[in-house]
Amino acid sequence: MSLTLSWDLFVIVFFAIVITYSFIIGKHESVKIIISTYIAIVAAQGMGNLIERLSTESQPLFNIVGLSLDIQLLATTKLLLFIVTIVFLAVRGGFEIEYQKEGSVPVDIVLTALFGFVTAGLMLSTLMTFVADAPLLDKNIAKSPFVISMVGQSRLMELMVLYQDLWFSLPAVILLVIGFMHSENEE
Repeated sequence: MSLTLSWDLFVIVFFAIVITYSFIIGKHESVKIIISTYIAIVAAQGMGNLIERLSTESQPLFNIVGLSLDIQLLATTKLLLFIVTIVFLAVRGGFEIEYQKEGSVPVDIVLTALFGFVTAGLMLSTLMTFVADAPLLDKNIAKSPFVISMVGQSRLMELMVLYQDLWFSLPAVILLVIGFMHSENEE
């Protein structure tokens, strides 16, 4: 059996790892990761934009010293800020998530898998945005040179890029729907 590395395989493995991790940490911590991811997206994008603005203003000074800041360095910085922020918020964020009313074991298993699935989609869509060095929810992300090559090689990456709006909004929609379902069950 020969295994060919591809972007499709990367997407499948990424989703599998995040869903498996969601089962390891449980439903409550999975929701905490979703919230941490949303906060990290905004923080990394904001800090990246600030660094870009400061470096653009300091470009003449950098040229004198012989340094140059390119787009890939800024994209990598955003990516690292994103990852570090998620880890920091999840471990030391100072907030806890807990549903007051617990469901049955099968319902909890489905919810944990669903939370893992939407978290993986949100994270991968965000990573694509940072790698393309595009603004959040940019309609032109598919035109980025790096993204064009991935989308051309992978149907799954194409779905991630074409439906990035869905991947960014789906975790929040799922949390809202589950919140309403729990509210109705309590009444």
